[in-house]
Amino acid sequence: MVCSHPSSIVARRSASARPPGFRTRPLAAMLCALALAAMAPWAHATGNLLVNGDAESAPGSDAGDVVPVPGWTVTAGNFTAITYNPNFGGVEAGSPGPVDRGLNYFGGGPSIELSVATQTIDLAFAAADIASGQAGFELSGWLGGFSSQDDNAVLSATFLDGTNNALSSFSIGPVLAADRENVTGLLFRSLTGSIPAGTGSALITLTLTRLQGSYDDGYADNLSFSLQPVPEPGTSGLLLGGAAVLAFLGRRRHA
Repeated sequence: MVCSHPSSIVARRSASARPPGFRTRPLAAMLCALALAAMAPWAHATGNLLVNGDAESAPGSDAGDVVPVPGWTVTAGNFTAITYNPNFGGVEAGSPGPVDRGLNYFGGGPSIELSVATQTIDLAFAAADIASGQAGFELSGWLGGFSSQDDNAVLSATFLDGTNNALSSFSIGPVLAADRENVTGLLFRSLTGSIPAGTGSALITLTLTRLQGSYDDGYADNLSFSLQPVPEPGTSGLLLGGAAVLAFLGRRRHA
């Protein structure tokens, strides 16, 4: 079904000149109108709201040393950015991971069991959509670790109200050694959900945990948090039901 402006769907022929399928057109027009109405508040698609979600805003370390990582606030450990190179022994250019991996990825750093980095995203610009229940989100990223070790990464989004009280929290990860088949690399993980009414901001937290060895080999790259539309109650059902009716009428016409 291709949607166009409702005015282009109005038939100007006489009733006797209307084709057999004409009666399906008002229903198609209604479905298009519903779809366009559902998308209207989201004409300003936000894309990724994370700053430096790909670890490319500053040079990474070739040896896994701690280097500054712009855009992130380190609340624990030795959070760092590492280059995709064979000398460090971590994720390399040919290891499992994103195709558009750039030069660097995130790591937990040396001589530490836990590294945590955060970003707080102000969602005031979407306040009306959040209040009406139309605001959803997508959280995604490439997460992984080293060889047969279970060092891992978890990315979470916690929605906060105006006084920074947590309303709900969602996370992706961890990706453990068994998930990676004991191969050093990164696997893609994502989830979608609804943003609770009353949300004023989102706290994004990347937690990198060491379980074996001396280096925190929790790894991550290409992290993303974006807003997504949530269909108004009943809209999805109407669209699916209407599409089924159109398909039925189409079959009858060609029978």
